[in-house]
Parts: sequence; structure tokens; C-alpha cells
Amino acid sequence: MNDVFKRTEQGPAIIEFDGKGTDVMEIGLDNLAKSIRRESGLSGIRSIPAQYWKLYALIIGMVQQQDLNYDEKPIWVQNNSSKAYLTDEDKADGYTQKHAPINRWRFDKIISTVQLPGLVEGDDEGVSDARNAAIGISLNKEGLTIAFGMNVWACTNFNVMGGTLMRSYGQRGEDGMPWDLMQFRLGKWLENTTQLWNIQNEIMSQMKSVTLPTNENIIEEIIGNLYVGALKHAYFKGAEVPFNTYELSDFVQESIRQKNAEDKVANVWDLYNWGTSIMKPGKMDIGAIAENSNMWSDYLIDYFALETPESNLITISE
Repeated sequence: MNDVFKRTEQGPAIIEFDGKGTDVMEIGLDNLAKSIRRESGLSGIRSIPAQYWKLYALIIGMVQQQDLNYDEKPIWVQNNSSKAYLTDEDKADGYTQKHAPINRWRFDKIISTVQLPGLVEGDDEGVSDARNAAIGISLNKEGLTIAFGMNVWACTNFNVMGGTLMRSYGQRGEDGMPWDLMQFRLGKWLENTTQLWNIQNEIMSQMKSVTLPTNENIIEEIIGNLYVGALKHAYFKGAEVPFNTYELSDFVQESIRQKNAEDKVANVWDLYNWGTSIMKPGKMDIGAIAENSNMWSDYLIDYFALETPESNLITISE
């Protein structure tokens, strides 16, 4: 879904976003900064410690301060959490909740990444292991998330592993992180990107070392467990799982296709990437992508009893 911007001589840009469900639209940072702020007191919405565009600019400034190479990727907003709030005069002018001036819109689910292309494959690795590091920045109805990951491509796989994720809100039994601590920890991450990168690579190596036996129905067993978990979460207040039942339908369809394909799921790393291939803007709720990628990694680490490294950078405090 592409955005449609029109600019008049008299007023701000006009944005049109007539999508469905989890459809996404690209939006420029300048236009995003002109949209309605997320404030406390909004129905069904938690307040946030900083507006998304302010957080994005802060991250760019920190990356520049560390003299890291970086590449800004598109910012996406989601249809079912984007809406224009109109006055009677706006309505009289013919504007609607899906076609209105940018300063009437509020976007409650946003995602983007800042790629760090200086962190790539090692000298002893082949082309098939080529990957990239990135910082993922997302907003949902609960608050803000910052993640450091490997191949964190918003349009392909969003791989966040090793607990390198911070939230402004509580989740999975953990409290939300205070804004000052979030900024402090992010600064430590960027000062020590090599250490975080090594953690991500070690987790990848551990996953690659576990081969999936061809004569056992491990994938079917995992899918079954995830389905039960998704139903418990949806109907019985059970623990959160990486996928809902709709997303697991895509997972099963891919499983059927894989059985007839030459490119088999040979190890846990393949299985992890297979799962994260579903976690894309337009296909999964963008407000949950970073969290679910991390949860999916944790699920597989526990299921296969992998030994993974830890870093005090993940839990560092002032």
C-alpha cells in the first residue's frame, strides 16, 4: 500500500491511506512529525515517554556520535491503527478519516530500522552467511520498543535475538523501562556494538549446529504446541506466544510447500528464519514484530536446550 501525498498552496500535505487490516504505508519522517502527538488520556492508548519522531532523531544522533555507518530505511504506519481526527469544518471540506491533512492524523503503530552496514559477515565466512546489523524502532498501543538485531530488514526478516530489546511498557512479566535508563542503555549498546554483534552471531551458530532429523515430526510438534499456546492466550489468558492462529496458518502453509521444495529446513537457524519470514509489515501487526521475533528465538532456545551467551549490556543500569 503506497501513500498518496498532495500539497496545496494554502495548507499542509494531504495524506490518503485507504487500506485494510495490517496493510502498511510508507511515510516520511518530516510528515510523521506533523501528525498528532501520542498523549496520555487517549482511549485505549498508553502514553509514551517520547514521540516516535523524537526517538528516531535521537537514535540517528547517537549513531552519528559513535561515527558508525548507517542507512535509514522506510518508516511504515499500519492501516488499522491510523486515523484522521476531523473537525466539522474538515468534514465540510470533504475530508474523511482516511483522506485528510497530515496534521489531523494519528498513527498508533509505526516501525522502521536504522541499518548498520559496517557490521557484516566476518572474513572467514561465506556469502551465504552475509548479514547485517540494525536498530529496530517500533510503536504500538502500549508504547515504544527499541531492538538490536541481525538482518533486521523491515521487508524481509526481523531477527531480534538474545534479549537485546527494550520497552517503555511492561510485557511478559517485566516492567517497562524508564526513559532515562532506555537512553543510557542505548548509548551503551552503540558504544559496544561488537559485543552485541558477537552475541547475535553466537546464537546463530548455536542454532545452526542443531540439525533437524528428517525422520521425526519435530516441525509439526512445534506447530502444534504453538497452536495450543495461541488458543490459550486468545481465550484463556494464557502466556503470550510468538504467533497468533492467523499467522500460524501461514506457517503451516509454508510447511506444506517446504516438503516439496529443494530448500529444506535443515537446522534450527533455518526454522527460526522460516518463522521470522512471516514477521513483515503488511503481514503481521507491526507493533508486535520485534517482541515476537525475540519471543520466537527464546522459544526455540528453550525447546532445543541451546546454550546461549549473555551480556551485561542487555541488563546494564546506571
